[in-house]
Amino acid sequence: MVELEAGWAARQSVLAADLVGRDRERHQLHEALGRAAAGEGRVLFVSGEAGIGKSRLARDAAEQAAARGMRVLQGRAVATTTPVAYRPLAEALTASVRAGCDPGSDELVPFRPVLARLIPDWRDPGRAGADDTVLVLAEGVLRYLRAAADHAGCLLVLEDLHWADPETLAIVEFLADHLPGERVLCIATLRDETAGPAHVLAQTLCARRAAVMLELQRLDDEGVDLMLASCLGGGRSPEIRELAARAEGVPFLVEELLAVAVGAGALVHDGASWSYEASTDHVLPLTFADTVRRRLAAIGGPARRVLGAAAILGRRFDWKLLGPITGLDDDAVVAALRAAFQAQLVSRHDDRSFRFRHALSRDAVLVDLLAPERSSLAARALDAIERAHPGLPGSWCELAADVALASGDRERAATLLLEGGRRALDAGALATAGATLSRARALGISDQATMLEVEDCLAAALSLAGDHERVVEVCESLLRQLGDDPSHAPRRAQVRVRLARAASGAGRWEECDDQLERAREEAASVSDEALVARIDIVAAQATILRRPPEAADLARAALDVARRQGLPEVACEALEIIGRHERARDLAGAAAAFQAAYDLATARHLEVWRMRALHELGTVDLLRNGDVSRFEQARDLSVQLGAPSTTAVLDVQIGSILAVRDDPAPAIAVCQLAQALAHRYRLADALAAALAFEGVCHARAGDRTQVHRCVTEALEAGAGRAEVGYNVGFVRAQLALVLEDRPAALRAFLDATVDGSAAVGVEVTGPNGGMLALLLAAEGDDDGARRWLEQPGVHFIARGHARYAAAVLAGRAGQVPEALSLVDEGDAQLDGFGWYRHLGRRLVAEAALADGWGEPSCWLLDALAFFDRTGDARIASACRSLLRRAGTAVPRRRDPSPHPVLGPLGITAREAEVLGLLGEGLSNRDIGTRLYMSPRTVERHVANLCTKAGIGGRAELIAFAARLASETAPA
Repeated sequence: MVELEAGWAARQSVLAADLVGRDRERHQLHEALGRAAAGEGRVLFVSGEAGIGKSRLARDAAEQAAARGMRVLQGRAVATTTPVAYRPLAEALTASVRAGCDPGSDELVPFRPVLARLIPDWRDPGRAGADDTVLVLAEGVLRYLRAAADHAGCLLVLEDLHWADPETLAIVEFLADHLPGERVLCIATLRDETAGPAHVLAQTLCARRAAVMLELQRLDDEGVDLMLASCLGGGRSPEIRELAARAEGVPFLVEELLAVAVGAGALVHDGASWSYEASTDHVLPLTFADTVRRRLAAIGGPARRVLGAAAILGRRFDWKLLGPITGLDDDAVVAALRAAFQAQLVSRHDDRSFRFRHALSRDAVLVDLLAPERSSLAARALDAIERAHPGLPGSWCELAADVALASGDRERAATLLLEGGRRALDAGALATAGATLSRARALGISDQATMLEVEDCLAAALSLAGDHERVVEVCESLLRQLGDDPSHAPRRAQVRVRLARAASGAGRWEECDDQLERAREEAASVSDEALVARIDIVAAQATILRRPPEAADLARAALDVARRQGLPEVACEALEIIGRHERARDLAGAAAAFQAAYDLATARHLEVWRMRALHELGTVDLLRNGDVSRFEQARDLSVQLGAPSTTAVLDVQIGSILAVRDDPAPAIAVCQLAQALAHRYRLADALAAALAFEGVCHARAGDRTQVHRCVTEALEAGAGRAEVGYNVGFVRAQLALVLEDRPAALRAFLDATVDGSAAVGVEVTGPNGGMLALLLAAEGDDDGARRWLEQPGVHFIARGHARYAAAVLAGRAGQVPEALSLVDEGDAQLDGFGWYRHLGRRLVAEAALADGWGEPSCWLLDALAFFDRTGDARIASACRSLLRRAGTAVPRRRDPSPHPVLGPLGITAREAEVLGLLGEGLSNRDIGTRLYMSPRTVERHVANLCTKAGIGGRAELIAFAARLASETAPA
């Protein structure tokens, strides 16, 4: 191997030594670096035409960042017909890890499997990420940058964003929204000549103040003169200024014109000053292409051929490939590169690769090649690439496709584009997959087998991306190509299944059913059980929300086939659907199905399905007894697999259990964490649920303001979804029960009832049904209670309160032994959840006291002691009132800290309760009902309050109560 020399620039360089004419922009960038180091990160775009100095300004910022001790990461997009997914980010992160930045941050651990798509050193062939969406990868990039920043800060430079793939642009948009508050500055350079996707994104982000734009303008005459001084030093003659003026203020072209003049011998340095001989035979060109063309002629034939081969390979190229392409040995290739380096056409990138100093340089070289010359070089380049990189890993596949097309081999180009599209699809880069496969399809090659594969893969990408119109168009094309040939029936059926799954995901049920029916017709002509099973499993997923029993039957049929044919993924999905169906009526049956899925996934090392089964088993535990241990196991596994969106859903469900425990306060932090993740990953259902369960915590504390906020935001997040209305009803009912406002609790529960066909399993898997049955029974509405007892739900709170409701009805009917047994069953169901157990007992005791059965005084005394400890003053007050009604001695009220305003006025705790209800606008009759006292007693308390507070009448007392409530409301 020939050693590359370090001192190739022995010849006088005419590159600018300084960054000139950009003082304002430099100041803005340096200021942005300072803010980022202090935790005020952002995305900053540097835009302008080619050669205007974007890269040089970004390089200056990188040098300043390094001087500050900040971590610097740099990546660049490249010009290809088909963009390479995540290219600039992969380059930046891979180089960072190679340089020794491998952050050990705990919060980065769950994202390592996802980031392995960008960082080869982190890849583990035995583990695949469970959540490969662009959004999750964006979160991983953000976490990496945060860890890399540490205390000093981090600068991410992404150059030539105008050539970036759609997924990279999506991540840049994500960073723009989430870098504020981080010690990270992202500088992205892009051309502004055309309004491409990157330009539109930059304009959009800046319009909503999520990013900042620095638009570089051409240098004025003074700026050009300063640049000449930096390039040449002294001795700038009018002729040299005239030469530079042809660059029209573009810094890169100033340097290029000077370089070509030096190369042509027109610009000469005598050791003291520069002189320019405008009458030389090498007349300087007026366009950049002409400049490069003359420079190519100056460096000679072999070097020109080497640069032509390099241009075929792209802006950055592996110099070891140039020999096989050109037929030259390494020494000749190195000599040619030396000449190109001295002519300032190329620069060194690393020990193995070089790059054209500007993208325009490569373009000009390509333009200068004759068509036969370009085709011949491309054919040789394709052979060299495939020999040097067997299997064409990474971006080599996309480069090989471009080279094959340049050689005129459309068949080979289509095959390579198909492979690149498949890889992008496997990586979750749907937009890149769609663009790559669409390009392959547009080649219109004659090989039908390849075109069928291209369209099949394209249909999959479009279906996953939700582009229904194009899915239909591509699949119809596929069906036309497949024709009526009976041998193609399985393939046609698979196309129909793909259309059905896409239609199901979009809620287009009729279309879904039609496609599935057609798929079955195609499958009927062949004996392919595996195909039928795949049809059945899609049909089951499509009907589980509409016709659950039918979905379960389809899943069972698919399961039988999957077991015979050895299709573990189909079997796991079938068991999941069966379990979801059973969960609404038989928790033991559901648990058995989910356990079978878990065992199968474990045996076959299907980690994603094992996590899903654990998740479903945790849901069964939630409904059965509120145990969260398997949720926590599933959460740990989701972190290991790099599935943070699944982690967010699990956090919501864990929060739902913590919210109904005796101390719900810890649930608030869990629910708020889940909200942040759900918002970031755009999980509307999870966000609405997390808000509702936070609302339960605030309801238990009696904080109406926070309850109102949570309810409002939950309804907004999950607009139109029955599940959200159901959860909101539970929140509102909890607040009403805490405030002893039973009519409001009944209204909240009844308003939240849903049609089972609109939200399958919501009522039977939620707590509302059993609680509503008990409230109706306590109110004397036996018929209403019986209706809800027909299907109270499988949630442990619903089952416990349903037992209490049945006890009230039995006791009212004189069936005392049965009633007492039902109370014991309710107690057992709610073991460990004292708040709901004592609330249920308090309601049962009220009915038992009125109907003359059981031990209401004992139940009330237990409840009073509990609610005194938890600070639920109004429920405790109701217990006291009922004890007085029973003629039972009432324990002394625990009030170690008298009210700071009412205490000094001599106002008793009972009078304070009356005052609070007055402030809510209740009449004397309503207050008496709430506090179990007569209207006359209420009237006496009102009179005492007016006297003690020095207030003249009821209206003024109500205003005083309202003012006092607002002043003491929780912040």
